[in-house]
Amino acid sequence: MHLMWAWFGAGKTHTLRHMEWLCKKHYPQVIPVYTEFPKSATRFLDIYRAFIQGMDVDLIKDSYAEVFSSPNQEELQNKLHWAFPDLSSALQLLFQGRPDEQNSVVRWLRTDLKERRLLKSVGILRPIGGAEDGTNVISWIIRIIALAASLQGDSKRVMWMLDEYQRIEALRASYRDEINGCLHSIFNACANGLTIVISFSGYPEERRLPTWLSPEIRDRIGIEKPILLPALSVEQSYSFVVDILDHFRDNTAGCPTKQHPFTRDAIEEVIATIVRKAQISKRKDQPKPRTIMHFFHTILEEAEPLLEAGQMKTIDKEFVTRVLEPVGLPQDE
Repeated sequence: MHLMWAWFGAGKTHTLRHMEWLCKKHYPQVIPVYTEFPKSATRFLDIYRAFIQGMDVDLIKDSYAEVFSSPNQEELQNKLHWAFPDLSSALQLLFQGRPDEQNSVVRWLRTDLKERRLLKSVGILRPIGGAEDGTNVISWIIRIIALAASLQGDSKRVMWMLDEYQRIEALRASYRDEINGCLHSIFNACANGLTIVISFSGYPEERRLPTWLSPEIRDRIGIEKPILLPALSVEQSYSFVVDILDHFRDNTAGCPTKQHPFTRDAIEEVIATIVRKAQISKRKDQPKPRTIMHFFHTILEEAEPLLEAGQMKTIDKEFVTRVLEPVGLPQDE
């Protein structure tokens, strides 16, 4: 279990999405599941829905097929049946059922199918309706994926990335306890095959774990060093801007420099302005990607009509200074 801790706008989501891309491209043994803590979440079931939406149904189906065609399948099937009979029936149908039955199972897993008459027609007694159900479904799916890989002489690990976890702070204490407790239970149930990355915005320089993390989760995280995303240095900020301009440029445009239409000293002036305004307002979280994007967007809004009309060839330092004088740092969420 890992923490990713950063200022608002420091690039947490981008970093998590990049980790997701790296796993899919270079590390197929890691199954990334990115979920954002829903803004309207009140209970763990809302977190559960986000997780299930991010899971590959074919992976669940193939893993189940591997596990329950193994020599020990009867013992495993009995364990699953006694622990969660509805999930046992659902996974069998997902593997062997007709397309319409498989569709019903997927809808049941995603909590979209609640009509008991339709559920009975596929051998499921009741809808997924609470934190315990959600916890059990996630735990069993992760364990089945890990076990299926081990039976093939391989290993697979689900990496569950929970973004914007600071939103839990706005919930009632009982709801916070439920969500933290379910997360802890899933972690305990999956001795192998699970990594959880909890990502949140805050003030990493304080180095104190937020109070909305339960003692159990704090204990699990205690042995791991948090992943901190600090403010960018001046050099990193410059590289960030040039990389964005170069990466998204039309290669047929024949631009003279990577930073076009900005001059080098114009980009440096933008970054220096951010640093100056941060020092005046006593903010330690600058420069950061979101602020840099905000400032350059403001400049381009002013410059674009002039560039298109041919009244200006490049955006220079003087233009940047004039445009940014009244511009303030964006407020945190």
